[in-house]
Amino acid sequence: MKKGAQMFVSISHFKGALLLAAVFILGSQTYIGAQNLSSNLAQSGSVYSAYGVGYPVDLETGSAKAHGVFGLSSVNQEVVGLSNPGLWSQSYYTQGASGLDFKNLRLKNSTTEARSTLFEKGYLQLLFPIKSNELGLSVGLYPVTRSNLRIINEDTFDSFGDTVAYQSEFQQFGGINKFELGFGWKITENISIGYAPSVAFFTMENSEAFNFSSSLYAQQTQKLNISGAAFSHRFGVSGTFRSLLRSQDKLSLGATFTAPFSMTLRQNFFTEKSLEVGSKTVELSNLLPAKRGELSMPLELAGGVGYAPHNRFNISAEVHYQQWSTYSNTLFDNNGAGMTDRLRFGTGVQLHPYKRVQSGFFSSFKYSAGLSYDTGHLTIQDQEIRTLWLHSGLGILSRSSSSLDVSLRYGFRGTTESSLIEENIWAIGLSVNLAEIMFLRPKLQ
Repeated sequence: MKKGAQMFVSISHFKGALLLAAVFILGSQTYIGAQNLSSNLAQSGSVYSAYGVGYPVDLETGSAKAHGVFGLSSVNQEVVGLSNPGLWSQSYYTQGASGLDFKNLRLKNSTTEARSTLFEKGYLQLLFPIKSNELGLSVGLYPVTRSNLRIINEDTFDSFGDTVAYQSEFQQFGGINKFELGFGWKITENISIGYAPSVAFFTMENSEAFNFSSSLYAQQTQKLNISGAAFSHRFGVSGTFRSLLRSQDKLSLGATFTAPFSMTLRQNFFTEKSLEVGSKTVELSNLLPAKRGELSMPLELAGGVGYAPHNRFNISAEVHYQQWSTYSNTLFDNNGAGMTDRLRFGTGVQLHPYKRVQSGFFSSFKYSAGLSYDTGHLTIQDQEIRTLWLHSGLGILSRSSSSLDVSLRYGFRGTTESSLIEENIWAIGLSVNLAEIMFLRPKLQ
């Protein structure tokens, strides 16, 4: 076997190599300055997304994300969103909503730091009021987990008395997404329920690409592809109560339940080699310990409350629980991380000055601010990977029910204890909601 083969990561440690590479790059004395590190982690997400099936992605509308909550209670908001199926009955308009995020991450450990930027696509939802303010149909496509990691490392090794330089590029992309079709039904004047079945599909590609300065070693890329699909079920309930403490106030409650589900995963492993006469693909799946495995995803519970003393101000508080301690995957382990139950808390306020008849440029927007805390679903070297977010946002309203929500968040994730990595994250989110009055018949004069 050629000496260069020593640089290939074994199959059993393939996924662990991604995070180990990040730790190595951040801790290496070769890379002292952030300027040298920035290119090595370009276009990468959180290093903690290397574990399991990716880092959890939370269902949040742009409006809710701007003030630290998840959109379960939806008090005094124009955008219903995907978060709670029980809210889908409360619409007079056909709505189309989508969002995206731009993130700038500063990663550091006890010795040095690096920077990365990432552009992420978000959710897509269409909401149809089959019967206005009574029965609504939602069609959605959204991520559940996401891994997006790209790390480039450069080094040398000795080969038959010569020094050979090489570049290795570690990549892991993919996660779980859901295509969902559900409905919300207003069963009483104050209570609505919702049910949303979906198809959850998992795709993940792990790859290692090696380029050598010596012609003795062929350029090649090893790839491990994993995929699977399963049915999933989500339920929601919401309650709206008016004129409790004063004539114009509103109390909104919401709760959701996502059932646990399992899927069968399939994987294949191959390598692509660059030769003088072209490229050659070699199937290596027979070297895998198993070609199939079972993945079990956790149940989720969430609930929230919102209160608006009048239609120009509201405050909300919500909580979200995921039972990650029941997660299992027979194809690969957690690479030294323990899965633990995750709990998120969020609270925030919104101002709606545009709902008061007055002129002025600053009265044409919706203002949001909030705070959220996430215990995380990972424990690494006895350290919990927690996240704290500071939220703010601006809503730009048109004369119709369409809106454009811009959120600005700053977050802290992880720790530098036990040689781990802390991430400081600037995130800018953009959410667009287009609404059209349909299914409303004008009253006869």
